[in-house]
Amino acid sequence: MASETGAGRVLPERVTMGLLPYLNAHALDEDYEQAAARRARSGVEHVRRVGRGGALMLAVFAVLAITAAVQTSRNSTTDESERQSLIAQLKERTATVAVERHTISALTASNARLEASLLRSSADSSGVFANLNLLGLRSGITPAHGPGVQVTVDDAVNAPSDRNKVLDTDMQKLVNGLWQAGAEAISINGERLTALSPIRHAGSAITVNFTSLRRPYVILAIGNPDTLPSRFANTSSGQAWLDLQQQVGLRFAMRTESSMSLPGADVPDLRFVTSMQNPPNGKGIG
Repeated sequence: MASETGAGRVLPERVTMGLLPYLNAHALDEDYEQAAARRARSGVEHVRRVGRGGALMLAVFAVLAITAAVQTSRNSTTDESERQSLIAQLKERTATVAVERHTISALTASNARLEASLLRSSADSSGVFANLNLLGLRSGITPAHGPGVQVTVDDAVNAPSDRNKVLDTDMQKLVNGLWQAGAEAISINGERLTALSPIRHAGSAITVNFTSLRRPYVILAIGNPDTLPSRFANTSSGQAWLDLQQQVGLRFAMRTESSMSLPGADVPDLRFVTSMQNPPNGKGIG
């Protein structure tokens, strides 16, 4: 603190207070002031550095986000294009299959009309037509309708082993027994049996006509319902199935039906042709 003299002159505080009291009063204040000034300058510089670093990080993040968004958009466009292409191919092939099925149906109907017209124009049409129906029925190509029996077979309850399950050999025995008993047409789970129908075991399923079947197995056999059950029981296959019931627990049930419908099988491919050298009518086959 300064003081005035009589002549109006202002004397410094260190003169009026004395040197030692002045040093004691102001030695630390100036140091504090210098330290505070340094901290203030350092804080401003730190804020500036932090501000520059934050701006740089934000810029890098923005570039990465934009790049990811562009890549995602491109991938999405590519996936959508591929999906639309697959949908278009599926629709095109579905339409092609529908057209081909329609063509097959039309040709089949046309063939049937031509066959009927040819038979009607023949003098022996009644006999030929009857033979044709009989051959179609026995070969399994034409659908069959009539009375018969329904047989349902299945594995043993909680079958502990394969021997307690219905095998392909068991199914073969059952079908052979029904043929022997007088069945005229047979189907298994909707698969019509022909002379070329294989009954095999594939993996864990029985296949008929190369189609996998599911349990239980339902066998429809058209024939005389009054004689089929008893005649089947008297065959060796019927006796074998009776043993399978008693010994390994296979389930077997047969009941008569007054009317059943069996589908026709697909027309088999011709595999072998044999030329008749001396046919009964004396005419060879060219």
